[in-house]
Amino acid sequence: MKKTMNRREFMGQTSSAFLGAGLAAKSGLGRAMGLPNSSRVMEVYHPHAVSGERRIDKDIVRQMLQEGLRRLTGKTQPWSEFLSRADRVGLKINTLGRPLLVTHHELVQAMIEELTAFGIRENNIIVWDRWEQHMTAARFTLNTSDRGVRCYATEGGRVSVKRLDPNVSYVSDFDNPDEREGGTSSLISSIFTKECDKVINLAVLKDHGLSGYTMCLKNLAYGLCNNNNRFHKAPHIGPFIAGFCAQPLVRKKVVLHLVDGLEACYDQGPAPDNSRVLFSPKTIWLGTDPVALDAVGYRVIDAKRVEKGLPPLKESMGFDGVPRPVDHIDLAAAKGIGICDLDRIKIDRIDL
Repeated sequence: MKKTMNRREFMGQTSSAFLGAGLAAKSGLGRAMGLPNSSRVMEVYHPHAVSGERRIDKDIVRQMLQEGLRRLTGKTQPWSEFLSRADRVGLKINTLGRPLLVTHHELVQAMIEELTAFGIRENNIIVWDRWEQHMTAARFTLNTSDRGVRCYATEGGRVSVKRLDPNVSYVSDFDNPDEREGGTSSLISSIFTKECDKVINLAVLKDHGLSGYTMCLKNLAYGLCNNNNRFHKAPHIGPFIAGFCAQPLVRKKVVLHLVDGLEACYDQGPAPDNSRVLFSPKTIWLGTDPVALDAVGYRVIDAKRVEKGLPPLKESMGFDGVPRPVDHIDLAAAKGIGICDLDRIKIDRIDL
């Protein structure tokens, strides 16, 4: 029998039935909860990470990842802070901006190499996003076999794949009823609930024509469940993202967040149709607090918009002709997910 829960029930039941105390101690969001007065973001820059005609240097990207993790944890072998070698690890990528701007293959490959070097079995690594057609358009090769790194989506494709957990759902009636697909329940991806012990969030630095911006928080909220078009209008976007990411299931299972800022977009996001709106920060940001990471990334996008003569995101109009809410970072912070006040975020910049 399908089990649906309202938000309060979901928060209470998933924390005990789905997640262990040990995982809570190692989770990024758990640490953010334990450090309410400050948060820390690693900002790793390399001038040659991107060169020429959008060429990404995969060796430099891996060096950036290694150094960022080492400095974040203070450990020469940082993965033991987040994972055990027996874990099944999900890499939640973002391919909505296909083909121009997705989580870079070079970053995904660097992550895979780091995980296997730590001792994670290749077949215990799953690279995934919500829609199969987005992943294939972004040139990710699907693999559902028992050999090699697995790579597949929650939904879509020619055979109409639906990897959704019928027993775990996010329920909210604060939405647009005209956009509901079968009611007020949004099923969570079974890749997330059943196939992964830990998840690493690989978001992309970009603006968004409805929400204002999209990085760590939105990559989770809109990437982990179905029936979420109902939340795409301005009054509902921020509350949905904050409410979804506040769930214990999400807060404790996602152990690390990265913002892929090797390339980014400052306008026409989340799926820019020309390279004019792209720029190359040549940076990755990483940490355990997605709110802090989004707050830092938001500042970068706004600065680029001002440089290009565009209004800041809070003063700009969305795709639907109404002001973009640009509010989910603040709403997530208000729920205790992390820190949004830049004065309380320590940014450790690493120039390589």
